Amino acid sequence: MTKSPLLLRQPTLLWALRSQSLPIVWDGGIGTALISRGLTLASEPPEAWLWSHREEVAAVHRGFAAARVDVLQTNSFGLVRLLASDSLPKQPAGGRTPSLIEYVRRSVELAREALNPSVDRPEWVVASIGPTGMVGIDPGKLGAVYGEVASAFASQQVAALHLETCFDATELRVAVRAVREAVPELPLFVSLTVTHGQLGLETPLGVPLARMLRELEDEPPSLIGVNCSQNPERMRGAVAALAEWAQSSGRAIPVLARPQLHNGTPDCKRPSKEISPQKFATELLGLLDEGATAIGGCCGVTAAHLAAVRQTIEGFLSPPSTL
Repeated sequence: MTKSPLLLRQPTLLWALRSQSLPIVWDGGIGTALISRGLTLASEPPEAWLWSHREEVAAVHRGFAAARVDVLQTNSFGLVRLLASDSLPKQPAGGRTPSLIEYVRRSVELAREALNPSVDRPEWVVASIGPTGMVGIDPGKLGAVYGEVASAFASQQVAALHLETCFDATELRVAVRAVREAVPELPLFVSLTVTHGQLGLETPLGVPLARMLRELEDEPPSLIGVNCSQNPERMRGAVAALAEWAQSSGRAIPVLARPQLHNGTPDCKRPSKEISPQKFATELLGLLDEGATAIGGCCGVTAAHLAAVRQTIEGFLSPPSTL
């Protein structure tokens, strides 16, 4: 039986992260992109648009692909929270609630359809798995939900599972353990979200960065990252701290930096401050000097910003003019 071209693509994402001389470029903020297209978070989550506004979600992925990013993430950030709270949205036609595997399959399909098989470089689809943000949830139930979501994405042959915007040490511990037990064969990526607090870098819950990293010491992820909460300039310290941890104790873990467009408390319900694509690209590439090996964007970062990132990367590699 002939394998799908998608399955024959080489190298793997993990190999590229570890070996490629150029930074791997992630996509940008899917949630804010959908908000700009009419999504109202107060009335529905982004995942509802997998059914009600399929073409709008597909268009966001196509925009990032046209910007020539290397990684597209699925529109599934809130699936764990929605599943844990028994609030998966219903389809607008007929009022049926799709199953988890239907949500996962649709999110992967829409991202994968945006890939361009004619490009001269590999592209990958990564599963976006966000936190619940729920207090007091039973650890057994929480672990079961994370395991179920991870298994569903594994069945769709994504390149990796990405636990992103992690800010609660207890939930991080449960999530990592559950995902590893459910899907040991897939690379597990972990991105934390931190700000500058009174005692240094800490999550929005006030958990120190060092405390979050302790949860990953015994079995480090295949990639460690930081996303959201800060713009590129404010994120430099966090990237440097992660890079130091990623190289300590004999580790050699890739570091991903995905800042939001603006500075301040992230709020996807409000428009971000306008920042030119070129300015963002210049500041984002500055995070490579702090130890990042992969870069991308979070809230507010558009395809135009990432197109400028790609152009800037290629500009650094272009030979000087002889004219």
